[in-house]
Amino acid sequence: MKLIIGRKYTLSGMARANGFCMPGKARSGSMFRLLALLYLLSAGFIAKAQQDTNAVLELHKKIRGFQMNDQVDSVMYYETQALKISEKIGYEFGKTHALTSFGLIYRIKGEYSKALENFFKALAIYEHRKDSFHILVQISNIASVYYFQGDLKKAKATYLQAIVLSRRIGDRRIESDNLCNLAGVYNEEGDYANSEKCLNDALKIDRDMKNDIGVTHVLVDLGQLYLSTGEYRKALDFAKEALALSEKLGYGDVISICYKTMGQACFKMKQNADAESYFLKALKLSRGMHDMNDKMQIEGNLSDFYEATGKPDKALMHYKNYIQYRDSMYNEENTRKSVETEMNYEFDKKQAAIRYENDKLVYQLEADNKLHKQWRLFFIVVIMLTLVVLFFVKRAYDNKKKLATLLAAEDQRKDVLLQEVHHRINNNLQIISSLLTLQANTAENEKLTEYLVQSQNRIQSLSAMHELLYDTNSPLDINMKDYLHKMLDFHRDVAGSMPIPVTIEEEVASVFFPTKLAVPLALIINELVTNSLKYAFVGKEKGRVDVTLRKSPGEEDSWVVTVSDNGKGLPAEGGARKDSLGLKLVSIMTRQIKGTFLSKSDQGAIFSLIFSTDKYRNG
Repeated sequence: MKLIIGRKYTLSGMARANGFCMPGKARSGSMFRLLALLYLLSAGFIAKAQQDTNAVLELHKKIRGFQMNDQVDSVMYYETQALKISEKIGYEFGKTHALTSFGLIYRIKGEYSKALENFFKALAIYEHRKDSFHILVQISNIASVYYFQGDLKKAKATYLQAIVLSRRIGDRRIESDNLCNLAGVYNEEGDYANSEKCLNDALKIDRDMKNDIGVTHVLVDLGQLYLSTGEYRKALDFAKEALALSEKLGYGDVISICYKTMGQACFKMKQNADAESYFLKALKLSRGMHDMNDKMQIEGNLSDFYEATGKPDKALMHYKNYIQYRDSMYNEENTRKSVETEMNYEFDKKQAAIRYENDKLVYQLEADNKLHKQWRLFFIVVIMLTLVVLFFVKRAYDNKKKLATLLAAEDQRKDVLLQEVHHRINNNLQIISSLLTLQANTAENEKLTEYLVQSQNRIQSLSAMHELLYDTNSPLDINMKDYLHKMLDFHRDVAGSMPIPVTIEEEVASVFFPTKLAVPLALIINELVTNSLKYAFVGKEKGRVDVTLRKSPGEEDSWVVTVSDNGKGLPAEGGARKDSLGLKLVSIMTRQIKGTFLSKSDQGAIFSLIFSTDKYRNG
């Protein structure tokens, strides 16, 4: 299966490092001259930083050549040098470039923990920069490591996350790549139907984009999938289609894989003459390429083929070749690349020494002429700036002290008023709740009584919030653990009066949400718990309702609220037990917080609300 390893890095469009922004128009001629002097003094430091940046870019040019030739050890050596320079000057592009290369190399070598460590470091930098495309690339790389580790559960979840992000930013090429990768996971799990669906979706994307290389890869993957499912005729047809397109594109690596797949399919269908022909063509093509793993697999296929067709001599010959490739695949390559690295290193070291001596001579001559003058000018500027800074600092300190006194008095007055408002609101809510209780107890209409009780529940949710606001120092944030506990205590009282024993359990993270998010969440939970108490346990001997609030895996600001019960489940024809006002309120509140509401039956009813706190945190 094809695995995404990120796009080729290019230097075009890369932000320039250490750029200098000219100051705006000065208030006076003397201030302008002062800034001009500072600019002249800093020019030498900027020039040095620019030289370091150029050194990193030169290393990247060299690295690209080694990457094209799969010279892993050389890439590792020069990326290490580039990383040292990038960390010294704070050059983020150089750091992420090196971290990604290290991750890919460690993944090839099977050192998966080191690969993940480097990918996650690069991901953190891109997340800080809000670089959605490179975040997507790193997530895809991380998913591939999970796949190679055999952790199919994490691989599947991370590929799904990458697919969602690729659709969000509109990168259909990477969406196709990740669909193929996800198909590989499904294939490993034996879920061939989902694997086929992912590959067909990827094929449609690549064909819509006229991405012939992507189409070729998907066709090869489909051929491999149908080999796994035993549909050998389909496997052969897709491999032939991929072969025709690969020959048109001159895509030698894929041509070899096509012949290998065709040989496997014919072998399974007992078309031995065709199978042998395809295997030998694949072997011939592979000998002109650098992929020793491909050679090893084809030799293994030929060994199996000749053994099955009664040709033990040929089977033994190809088996020996298989063993030879397997044993020498890394040793021979690494020895060759180490020699190349040493030769390149010695050459670059000599060139660097020559440049260093030349630069040193020029620098010494310039320094002899300018150093004395620059130091004298520097001290004059420093003294002037120190006096100016001290004057403004003193004046700012005095103003800040006066302002702090005024603000402290104003804040104290506002706090007193705010606490009084919360106290009165809470008292009024309690009065309304009591009136609703009296009205519900005297109402003769059962439907009216039900509506009054539901309204009382909602009032209790708001009352709990205002009680917490009154008790805490922050008027804008609510501790959801305390808030939901107080609200659910009221429902526990209601459950205690039911004809069957019903317990309400909670598992809520101790997290602070703003009131404009906390109130809709509390109302939604109130309606869902009321719904469970009302409908779930008809005909049951006992019941249980569970309420959870926890972080959603994957995205930093995503949360999940779950309300579940062990009752009779949801009706088959719809997602709700009843078309009630409460569930309409849930729908309204969900739209208000821009969340996603899901429901299903699984030994009872499960209601889930997925939402993000990002807009509230930034707001």
